[in-house]
Amino acid sequence: MKRNSGKLTPFGKLVVKALTDQDMTKTQLADTIGTSPQYLSYILYGVRSGEKYVPAIVAALSLDPRKVEKAIAA
Repeated sequence: MKRNSGKLTPFGKLVVKALTDQDMTKTQLADTIGTSPQYLSYILYGVRSGEKYVPAIVAALSLDPRKVEKAIAA
């Protein structure tokens, strides 16, 4: 995952789209996966890898694992 604090990573874009589609906020997702909204933003913007939380994010949003792999590899 590329580190770029100015823009969402490809994984971040995937998550934000899923949040929008599911009418869920970042705060709700952060609560669901057991982290703070701030740390979730760090993950989505590539400041932190969030390795520990990625599986929980994928499960909470029912993301397609193949799309997630592609986004993380990008």
